[in-house]
Amino acid sequence: MQQVELLEGAGDLEPGPGPTPPRRRRRRWAVGSAAVAVLALAGTQWVVDHREDAVRARLAAVPGVVPPPGDSLEVVRTLSPDEGEALWTGIDLGAASASVVVAEDGSRALTATDTVSGGTVWSTPLLGPDAERAVPSSSSWGATCQGSAPSGRVSTFVACLVTDGFQRIDDDGAALVLPAPTASIEVLDPADGHVVVRWPVEAGSPLAVLADQLLVGHRDARGIEVVAHDPRTGDERWRYAEPLVPDPGASPGAAPERFWTFFAAGDVLAFSNGGALALLSSTGEKVRDDLRPGDGGRAFSTDPTTGDLVMTVYAGTDDHETTVLLSTDGDPGGDRMLDGRLLATVVDDGTVPGLVLTADGRLHAWDRATGRPRWTADVLPGDDALVVRGRVYVTTASSLVALDGRTGETDWETPADLGLGGPLATDGRHVLVPSTWGAADGGRLTAYDLATGAEVRRIPYPPGVTDVEAYEGLLMGWSDTSEEISVLD
Repeated sequence: MQQVELLEGAGDLEPGPGPTPPRRRRRRWAVGSAAVAVLALAGTQWVVDHREDAVRARLAAVPGVVPPPGDSLEVVRTLSPDEGEALWTGIDLGAASASVVVAEDGSRALTATDTVSGGTVWSTPLLGPDAERAVPSSSSWGATCQGSAPSGRVSTFVACLVTDGFQRIDDDGAALVLPAPTASIEVLDPADGHVVVRWPVEAGSPLAVLADQLLVGHRDARGIEVVAHDPRTGDERWRYAEPLVPDPGASPGAAPERFWTFFAAGDVLAFSNGGALALLSSTGEKVRDDLRPGDGGRAFSTDPTTGDLVMTVYAGTDDHETTVLLSTDGDPGGDRMLDGRLLATVVDDGTVPGLVLTADGRLHAWDRATGRPRWTADVLPGDDALVVRGRVYVTTASSLVALDGRTGETDWETPADLGLGGPLATDGRHVLVPSTWGAADGGRLTAYDLATGAEVRRIPYPPGVTDVEAYEGLLMGWSDTSEEISVLD
C-alpha cells in the first residue's frame, strides 16, 4: 500500500498550462492494482497455509504419527519391564491402553492406563490372590484379554478369558502347570471397565475376536468345536465342529501339543488340525485346510497393515524369502505371491492406496489387491518404511531415501554420516531417524524435511537414554544401564 496525501485549498494553486494530464489517474490505478495483487498473494498464501494446516491435522490422526518434538526430549515417566510389556501388548482404547496386571499377591486385574501420564483410568478385578501366581516367572498366564480391534485401532469392547489355572516357566527352565478347574469369558466396557456380560466355558478353551464376534474353541479326543457368541449378550450365533485329525508329521508316541493354534486373521479364523492350518469364515464355513509347512519351512503371521493372514516361505539354503498374501475368502487362486520379505509400514497415511512393500536385494512395490508388481528400486532397505504424502521413505546402510510412491523414482537421498538406528518415525512434518545404539555423542533424534530431505535439527536424547523408538504415537527410550523404559516428550 502507498500513502496518498490529500491537499485542501486547491483553488489557491496556480492553474497549470492546460488540462491536468491523466498521469495521476494512471498512478492511482497502478496503486490500486498493486494493492489488489498484494491482497491476492496474501489470499493465496492463506489458502496454502490453510491447506497445509489441514494436511498436518489429518496426519496427526494417522496411527503411528508422533507429536512434533521440540528442541530437546524429556522423560515424562518411566516404566518397569512389566509395565513396558503391558504397554507393548496392551489394548488400544484411544487415550488409554488396557492390559492384565498381576499384583504382588498374585491377583490379576485388567487395568486401563493413560498412555501419556501413566495414571490409572480404571481397573477391573479378574482373579483373586494366589501364592503360586505371585512367584516371579519369565512366562505365566491365568487371564488373557483382547480388544475388538487389531493393533493400531481403538477397541469398542474388551473380551477376557479368565481361568484359575496357569503355566509358569521358572528361571531354570522348569515348567509348572496348574490345571484350570474353572474358566469363563468376561466382556468389559472400555469406557469404565464394568463387566457387560459373563458366561462359563470349558477349561483350556482359547478365545478369538472375529467380525464383532467372540469365537471360543474346544479340542479333545472327540474333535474340534468352535462356537461364535454375541459379545454383548453371550448368545450363540453359530457352531462348527470337525473330527480331530492326527498330525502325520508328529513323532510316534509324541504327546499332543499343549498350546493349540487358534487366532483370527482379517476375515477368517485360523486353527490347526492334523498338522495343517484350517480357515473358517466369519459365518462358520470352512474355506481352506491346505496350508501346511513346506520342505523349506513356512511361517504364518498377520499383515500389520490389514490384519490378513500372511505366509512367509523360506526356500532352500539361499536365504530367499517369498511372502504370500493369502486370499481373504480362502480361495487359493486368490493368493498373491511376492518376492522378498515383507516390510513393516510404520506409518501409512493412505496417499498411495493398496501399496505393499517387500525387499530382497532390492525394494519392491506391489498392488495388494492383485499381487501385480508396481515398481522395483535399486535400494536395499532396512526393516521398515513410511508412506506419507505420496512418498515411500526407507533407510539404507548409509542414507535416508524418499521415493515416489507411484513410480519408485528417487525424489531425494540424504547421506547419514552419523549412522542410522532403529525404526523410522514421523510427526507429519519430518522424517525422524534415531541414531545408532551407543552413539559417541549420547544419541539423538535427527529430523529431516519430508519434501527435501534437508536436515532440520538434531534433538539430543535425555541423560541415560541410549536408544529411542516410536510406538503407537509415543516416543520410547531405552538405556544400556537400566531395564526401565522411558516415555519421552
